Amino acid sequence: MNKKNCSLIYFNEFGEECSAEFSPFEYYNLMELLFDKYIEMWGDCMGKAWCGTCHIQIIEGHISEKIDIEEKNTLSKLSNVTCESRLACQIPVTSALDGIIFRILKDDGI
Repeated sequence: MNKKNCSLIYFNEFGEECSAEFSPFEYYNLMELLFDKYIEMWGDCMGKAWCGTCHIQIIEGHISEKIDIEEKNTLSKLSNVTCESRLACQIPVTSALDGIIFRILKDDGI
């Protein structure tokens, strides 16, 4: 049985702390959740891991999904990548995101 009321914390591109509530599998990926509920225009490639505009840095918590070759290639082209960098479009919205904290990095897409 999926946990119904999950939440996460993120810092937007202005450094403001925000929170988001979600249900597991309510959205296909983290980019879609934030695009739909909180951000007007984000994710130029619409979730294909090509542009890097949905670049985030995990501050607290862990994403268990492995980085695939497309995501790795895109991240390698960004200037502000850290060891905790991910593309939000490649992170499924599951109960594993409950309690995670991340930062949206300034758009320096490819």
